[in-house]
Amino acid sequence: MKKIWDELKSQNIFYYIIVFSIIVILIITSLGSYLYQFYYKTIYSDFLVSNEEHLDAEINRHENDMQIIRNIVYQMGITEDVTKFRLTEKPQAALQLEKHLFQYITVSQFFQMLLYQYHEDDYMYTGTTSVGVDYFAEQGCVMELLDAEEVKAEIRSTDKELRIWPEQSVSGFWIQMYMGGEDMVLYMQAIPPAFQETLLFVVPGSYYDSLMEKDEEDLREDFIIYKDEVIVSRGSLELPSDAILPLTGEEEGQRQVKIDGKKYLLSVRQGTSGLTYCSLQSMEVFYDKIVTGQWGIIVLLSVCAIPAAFFIMVFSRRMAAKVKKMNQLLDSQEETNYNLSSIESGIQMLVEANEQKEKENLQLKKTRFVRNFIRNDFKSREEVLQAAQKASIEIENTMYLAVLLGERSDSNESRAHAMMLDVIAQAAHLDGYGIHLVSNNQSLFVLFSDSAERIEETLGMLFTIGKECHGEFVMSVSNYHQDFLEGSAAYLEADTAFDNRFLQDNNKIIRFGDVALTDVVNVLPDSYLQKLKAALRSRDKAAVEQAVEDICRRMTKKSPSLPLFRLLYNDIIHVLISEWKAENTGLESIYNVFTLSQCLTIQDFNDFLCEACSRIIETKPEESVDRSRIVEEAAAYMKENFAKPELTMSMLADYLGISSVTLAVEFKNQMDIRPSDYLANLRMERARELLVSTNMLIREISLSVGYEDDHVFTRRFKKYTGKTPGQYREEHTI
Repeated sequence: MKKIWDELKSQNIFYYIIVFSIIVILIITSLGSYLYQFYYKTIYSDFLVSNEEHLDAEINRHENDMQIIRNIVYQMGITEDVTKFRLTEKPQAALQLEKHLFQYITVSQFFQMLLYQYHEDDYMYTGTTSVGVDYFAEQGCVMELLDAEEVKAEIRSTDKELRIWPEQSVSGFWIQMYMGGEDMVLYMQAIPPAFQETLLFVVPGSYYDSLMEKDEEDLREDFIIYKDEVIVSRGSLELPSDAILPLTGEEEGQRQVKIDGKKYLLSVRQGTSGLTYCSLQSMEVFYDKIVTGQWGIIVLLSVCAIPAAFFIMVFSRRMAAKVKKMNQLLDSQEETNYNLSSIESGIQMLVEANEQKEKENLQLKKTRFVRNFIRNDFKSREEVLQAAQKASIEIENTMYLAVLLGERSDSNESRAHAMMLDVIAQAAHLDGYGIHLVSNNQSLFVLFSDSAERIEETLGMLFTIGKECHGEFVMSVSNYHQDFLEGSAAYLEADTAFDNRFLQDNNKIIRFGDVALTDVVNVLPDSYLQKLKAALRSRDKAAVEQAVEDICRRMTKKSPSLPLFRLLYNDIIHVLISEWKAENTGLESIYNVFTLSQCLTIQDFNDFLCEACSRIIETKPEESVDRSRIVEEAAAYMKENFAKPELTMSMLADYLGISSVTLAVEFKNQMDIRPSDYLANLRMERARELLVSTNMLIREISLSVGYEDDHVFTRRFKKYTGKTPGQYREEHTI
């Protein structure tokens, strides 16, 4: 071991082991620091929560009782049948008032006595008796903090706000007889709306003993404050009121304060009644909990240090052995070597070679994806998304457009292309890639993004790079697309815009939307494509040639431009694909959007299309038609879809994959009725059922059986039944 250690000292691996040991020590130290901070924050958080919960419990109970006071005051304000009278004038009314007051005493434990006083009378009433105001103030209820005249004035006061007198001793024979000798808190409130009456609530100190009950170990004191005066306090701290009041005037919440050099946690809350509640607890309670937990942390760190030291020793030996073996693999020297520098150099070479290989593979995947995307080689959106994911191109939930670049330069072509790819790679919320079209001397880019603004910004940057790096530069773009199966259409739009470069200003981006085109729909109606499809299905070369000739004649008559011709070409190719059933027939050699540039005349197109159709007919396998199956499927389809106005025999033939003639002949031979008549009969029979069993309007029945025009429906129904729908309903309704 000593020999190995001496050898390690002469090599740089020794310093790595030392650094590793220091790191382990730092980790353990950091762990201890973290545990202490976490424990400190947890205990402090619990300390805050416990104080908040303690204060919440007091507030909830006391505010609920204060609400009882407000409710009693408002209820007395609307009970005029038992209030506002003079005892000398209505002595019998006093009994009804006392009975009314007694019900409040029995439902609340908050106050032990409730007194009512009408300012125009000289008596106060409780739930069981009455007492004169002068006697009550002078002898019956003598307060420690108020003299008799102040008590009389407050009883007859019309002040709208609640008045509270702090906890004080109250003497006098009358109050002692009913309340005993404990301290009391008095709440006084004039009764709205006239404020000519006053209710006096006497709350004993025992209520607050129960409300603010706490252990001596809590080192806590609670206060209830009203209008900058302590109403009542309980606790073991015995702090003076003048030290507390300045602290409660700030915002409510929890904070640490210092009183007479000692730290306390102050919790302050405002009640809806206007009272301020605060709780003051010594921070010594918190510090005692922290000290208790520190010993556990120290023990935990000690336990971690022992296996860490053992781990360092084992790691050092194993690391030295592995470094020696790696050096022997990278260097054939027989001498023992623990040099990490040679390992680093060897690994760096391997990493760089692997990164270069991955980069080349990724570029190949992206090139293949873009090429397949604009050739429409994908069969579904999901297949496009999977291919894009493999190529690390983000395209989900995005729009896209195709960009064609035409450039002429002696030396800057590769540099410009690399700069453009770098712009795309660095753009936020945008992705895409570009490839060279060698045969056309062009570059093709496809850009994907959720934001059209982001794409436009990137287009501007690419255009600037092209203008700066090339002597002659043209950029054309397609319209925005969202369907991932329209990649070839996007390319064709960009190529169409590029073909108009001689008519457009090349100092700006040429857009497909700015190129004036003839109306595509009017150039080649769908009937021409349907005729071609029918000829292919019947394997009639003469009919195919005639259909192709009709298409070319139509296009020649409309005089389409080359860009429009290429768009029409795309629709025709889709017809050929739908009819090409054989495998490995080389269709990709025809359906390649890059070969469009080979068709420069209508005759080129005629020859190209006839050749493609001939190959389809030659390779199309013979189909053995199950006649009975065709008729059964046709009948079933009509029974299920007869209510659709768009259902026609041509549509039904397309659904079955046969010609309209075959459908008519086979259906007539087997069912002894034409398919169109069979469909009409289904609709009429359903109409008869609806006329008899429902109250639907004639127009509603017409629509429900597949006739959008109710006049046509009426005429055909009469032909079928000999009666109009109205006559039929009248005759068959009981």
